[in-house]
Amino acid sequence: MSELWSEGYFTDVGYTYGYYREISPVFQRFCLLVRGYETNVTADAQHCELGFGQGVSVNIHAAANPGAYIATDFNPSHSAHANKLAVAAGSGAQLYDDSFEQLLERSDLPQFDSISLHGIWTWVSLENHKYIAEFARRYLKPGGIFYVSYNCFPGWSPAYPLRQLFALHDRYVASQSGVNQRVESALMFTKKLLAANPLYAKAVGNLDGRLDGMMKQDRNYLAHEYFNREWNCMYFSDVVDALAPAKLDYVATAVPLDNVNAVNISADGADFLNQIDHSILREQTRDYFVNQQFRKDLYLRGAVSLNPVEQRKKLLLTSFVLLQHVDKVSLSITGVLGKISLQEAIYKPLMAVLSDDNYSPKSLKNIMLSLPKIEYRMLLQALVVLVGMGAAAPCQSDAAARQVQKHCDSLNSYICDCSEFCGDIQALASPVIGAGVAVGRFQQLFLRSRKAGKKLPQEWAEYVWQVLVSQNQRLIKEGKTLETEEENLKELIKQAETFSSEQLPLLKALRVA
Repeated sequence: MSELWSEGYFTDVGYTYGYYREISPVFQRFCLLVRGYETNVTADAQHCELGFGQGVSVNIHAAANPGAYIATDFNPSHSAHANKLAVAAGSGAQLYDDSFEQLLERSDLPQFDSISLHGIWTWVSLENHKYIAEFARRYLKPGGIFYVSYNCFPGWSPAYPLRQLFALHDRYVASQSGVNQRVESALMFTKKLLAANPLYAKAVGNLDGRLDGMMKQDRNYLAHEYFNREWNCMYFSDVVDALAPAKLDYVATAVPLDNVNAVNISADGADFLNQIDHSILREQTRDYFVNQQFRKDLYLRGAVSLNPVEQRKKLLLTSFVLLQHVDKVSLSITGVLGKISLQEAIYKPLMAVLSDDNYSPKSLKNIMLSLPKIEYRMLLQALVVLVGMGAAAPCQSDAAARQVQKHCDSLNSYICDCSEFCGDIQALASPVIGAGVAVGRFQQLFLRSRKAGKKLPQEWAEYVWQVLVSQNQRLIKEGKTLETEEENLKELIKQAETFSSEQLPLLKALRVA
């Protein structure tokens, strides 16, 4: 790591290869529309992502959406990996390794329709917050979208001191060790501290459980999450104030289930919030009711509300597609108030309609025509819940999907080729939803086998087995390594048959397969 450019950010190991749908323009526009806002995004829209990590999300979105992408992540190894994906997709995404200050100084940037940063705000300095706000002020169009996510209070209040211990231990004790050892050492130090019963632990409670949860997480993720020099947890209202110089207005959550009060806030809590006129005070107060610890927020530069008639018209024209096999969609959801059952009289017929015609996308208008006994408000809420669960997704226009199909095919082919050697990237690009869809390593290899002309699940399984044999790898089932060829092939055939019957129809509808 070079202290000259890292600015205290943890760069000793690369970040994880996660995909985040919240950065998808299609998903963002849907979240805004549900709250009664619209943005005019054209086919030549310009998008920007600040701090793209390994570049999985930015490349999926650059491939799956019309327009252009410019993004930066100041870790050059991240940028190098991301640019490999961009070249493979042929999307033309321009991916830099500039710091936010350096990006701000460039003279070759366009005006952007959206600027997004996911999991960055908390882990950079207050000075970088100013650069980010100034970047939005200079380069975000009027009416443009700004997305930001961050750790927040009051949810982080009890455990915030634990993070301080991690960072101090790493700074003073373990900084010369390997990454995994440094993380492990700090975790064990903190575990021993809690075992000694400090008053802090007695006052807060359940810290052992929280620490145990952290100890089960990927060590590279923990290093980037908790071991940076900067770790600026904030209240929602603090972030609103920090972004005010950019003329940004908070308008919506990028968490669809937050729109469903029944699973998150008691009737008394909802009544209390409804009495608060000021939107920022109301939203900040809501964080106390749900004990919010991580926010995903959408801002607009110049927010203009749709009237209810306009909003309904646009929602009726919005199409939706299932992301899970109809028989696998859960009929219960878990919110802040616990687990609640969904109304089968609404959800079962809705999912049946969505699965008709080989899972092809359906507009809300056509869904209503198919389900005339269920009123608009209930169908819309059900679709918001399904999107929030990750069981469904809003779609972009068919014209947009056709425009980007080639880039998605190229990127997906490259990712599936990489799955021969590793399973780092667990998502592929769908032109239908302008976003990523979860596809694991073996499923990517099944797709690769199909592309090579193999037609039957048993052939796909045999193809994957040969890949594993060449690398001396074996499957693990229920914690046990399957040693024999017969055991491995039996499990692979089972997985291939499930893929064929449950996932492949969905991937075809999403134009991934």
